[in-house]
Amino acid sequence: MTKKRITLATLGCGMIGAGALTLLADDQSTEAVQMPTYPASCDTSTLPNGYVYPDITSTMPYDRHSLETGTKTDAKVADDCGVFETQKQFDLFSWATFVALNWPADDQGNPKGDSISAHPDAPRVWETYLSPTQIFKADGSTPDAWGTPEHKHEDGKPKRVLLATSKKTHRPHVLDEVNEAFFNNETPLPPIVDLNKEYVRYEIRINKAEYEYILSNKLYNQEGQANFLKVVGNQISFPSGQSGATPQFGAMELKVAWKKLTDDEVTSKKFYTIKPEVYHPYSKKYTHGHHYGLVGMHIMVRTKDASEWVWATFEHVDNAPRVDLRGNGTRKVDYDPSKEYNFWSQDKGKASIAGFSDASYAAMLKAQKTNEAAGKPAADYSQEKADRIPSQITQVITSNNDVIDSTWTNSLNAEMQKKLKGTVWENYRLISTQWPVDSGTGRAGNPAPISLGNPVMETYMQVNGSCMNCHAGATFGPLNSDGVQTNMANFSFMLQRAHKTTTSTTKNDSNE
Repeated sequence: MTKKRITLATLGCGMIGAGALTLLADDQSTEAVQMPTYPASCDTSTLPNGYVYPDITSTMPYDRHSLETGTKTDAKVADDCGVFETQKQFDLFSWATFVALNWPADDQGNPKGDSISAHPDAPRVWETYLSPTQIFKADGSTPDAWGTPEHKHEDGKPKRVLLATSKKTHRPHVLDEVNEAFFNNETPLPPIVDLNKEYVRYEIRINKAEYEYILSNKLYNQEGQANFLKVVGNQISFPSGQSGATPQFGAMELKVAWKKLTDDEVTSKKFYTIKPEVYHPYSKKYTHGHHYGLVGMHIMVRTKDASEWVWATFEHVDNAPRVDLRGNGTRKVDYDPSKEYNFWSQDKGKASIAGFSDASYAAMLKAQKTNEAAGKPAADYSQEKADRIPSQITQVITSNNDVIDSTWTNSLNAEMQKKLKGTVWENYRLISTQWPVDSGTGRAGNPAPISLGNPVMETYMQVNGSCMNCHAGATFGPLNSDGVQTNMANFSFMLQRAHKTTTSTTKNDSNE
């Protein structure tokens, strides 16, 4: 299959809050630490010594060591290949986790059937996990019991709903089901729009291990967090997954992206598909009867040897072409002319290089001014469909994340897609896994690869964005006199969603 390359003369940039997100050159300065490297000589399709490819099974791995066989060869690994060797181990763990999460399940999240393609109408394991709204309630009350569906039909059966309501917190950068692509009310960056002018939808889920930690420590409301600081101390330590004699699962957070499917896309059977009710925040109305397909998934898991968590991101294989920003040569979009992409078109996407098009950005600025003049929030999820401009997304490759296009990553994806042949899951791939080279030593654990982003979920942060560096600043608890939280939250922004209890709020109001 031939590929065509288009030369692009200019690069775009966007604004994140008050700072510029610039497209950095390969000679950018870095911290004075030994940054992880991936020598070309280490980039092979060979499995790491003593490891195997994941089976297609519902068994959830505890950590990367779950893929060890216990038998190693005498093969030696070059000293400078250590990072790549460990990268391979974490990537295997990521794929095993992805498969287990997407196994069909009963209402309590227990895997069912002997095949990932069995029970096509059953929810996936992760879809039974609780959402943040079920844990961090507006009145600060106790979270829902594990296994409680987020929404129900009149007959009491679970109902699938995609919400897009802004959950305002005292930390405005906390992402929700709308803002996952780093678009929010404070910035002019446009929300993600697919080629059919439909908004991409997002949702967030939390696994049982993390839920139980939050519940047992009463971290689900602001009073509970204040008490935790007094009694336990200021060290949040979510459960860590570990294999061995006493195995346990680690805390896990999931962020998922969906696109509305056309009739042809539904017929193609290339997407994991749901048929939800979808809430529209500005009209305050629901629509239903349409199919939505899975296009992106973040998996964040804390393990014993990765106290800064393991950060895996997956995407649909047809999401977007890639643009190579390495070196000083001409920037090019590498696309397959025989493929129809979910978020990029050959006729209109040629000027798109940094994850979005200039036309989309300009349209957002115009809509923002219109909204502000009408006294509405700047964030624009209220555009009429005819006025929306597709985002024209590309996946960006730099010297800081080029492991995503390595021989290893491509061969691993090919191997797992072969194992999943004949199922909808053969249409998904691992972009990469970010993990801490120097876990527990600070500096966010020294992330490898240095940067990592999902084109549909961090569209505007692909060049030098880093899951671990961003989440290293996560805090929780009461604000100090300067209006700042100073207590570290172990790489999770979830705790910032906590509200005061209704009784406490009522009491405070009566004293004013």
